Amino acid sequence: MKHLLIVQNVPTQFDVPLYNELARSARFRLTVIYTQARREGPGIDAEIGRAPQWDHIGEACYSHVYLTPAQARRSAEVVAMIAGTAADLVLISGYYPPLHQKLVRPLRRRGFSVGLRSDNTLAHSNFRGLKGLLKKIILPVWLARYTSWHPVGTLARQYLEAVSHTRRRTYLFPYNVDNAWFAGESARHREHRAQTLVEMGFSPDDFIVLGIMKWHDREDPLVLVRAFRQLLARQARARLILVGDGPLRQNVEQMLEGIEDKVHAPGYLPYSSLPGLYGLADVFVHPAPVEPWGVSVNEAMACGVPVVISSGVGAAADLVEPGQTGFVFPAGDWQDLEDKLFSLSVDTDRQSMQAACRQKMRDWSYETTRIAFERALGVID
Repeated sequence: MKHLLIVQNVPTQFDVPLYNELARSARFRLTVIYTQARREGPGIDAEIGRAPQWDHIGEACYSHVYLTPAQARRSAEVVAMIAGTAADLVLISGYYPPLHQKLVRPLRRRGFSVGLRSDNTLAHSNFRGLKGLLKKIILPVWLARYTSWHPVGTLARQYLEAVSHTRRRTYLFPYNVDNAWFAGESARHREHRAQTLVEMGFSPDDFIVLGIMKWHDREDPLVLVRAFRQLLARQARARLILVGDGPLRQNVEQMLEGIEDKVHAPGYLPYSSLPGLYGLADVFVHPAPVEPWGVSVNEAMACGVPVVISSGVGAAADLVEPGQTGFVFPAGDWQDLEDKLFSLSVDTDRQSMQAACRQKMRDWSYETTRIAFERALGVID
């Protein structure tokens, strides 16, 4: 049986369920090496000043190893550890921590196939000045060392091809979510949607706009709040559920003054609460001006919720089909965002859009990722 070995820094809320599924269903063996020391639960997220509550993650049933801090400082020891596995493909997630970069050349010298998982995009990269010039010189040489590329989506693939001036065997390794779990849980909650909205102080007939984000400049909740305030002037049924926390809390609260009865802002919530919120929503908004992907877009669409997302969100290129699964608005343009929300509130074949969202997510599932790995390993053509 072929053996895939993935090297990444820490477990994430979306990769761990994927790896569990691969351990159950894939036609290859999987091992994951985590290169940063194991913690009891996820570490503090610097952008919100607290640890994420990934309470949906069960026990890991895939083969995995956590490096100690001492091991992570000795790249030769890690190379020897990997060599002992005789893996058919070593897939390294990004360039951080620096250990990831130090593994590539020695593994290639030993004859290993080494792939790169990348979410970099041209729009989110800085090639200005001396530092940018050095990147343009070094990156083509560096990227040529990998035998295959595993970008998270179309924009990430375009970045690799444009920066390297060459091509490699390419297999998508997206930021998947558990589509079936999100769909099932949101559907269960949707059965009680009317009652839940009444408990929030809303009406079952209200048009529910949902935002789930860090209250941080990088995800820019203020654009959504500005757009929502304007939407209220045209759509009296509009209501906002705004989930999150972060350094912009005071700014958000000030901007919500006077419309508190139109808004439900429960703060930061555990991950297991999210499907229930998607089950209430008529539309999901992700306003981040700079986001290489945007996993919450996957989550919403898996629940059949149309999305309106910023042009700065990388998922827009692959997941948003205008008028079918949602819309894209120019990053920072709250007036355009409001216009698209109003359009959805008055002139929408909601059932058709819900079906289109679920259909799109069939192409961005655990199964499609498993098939991409099997192709990369030569298990299937």
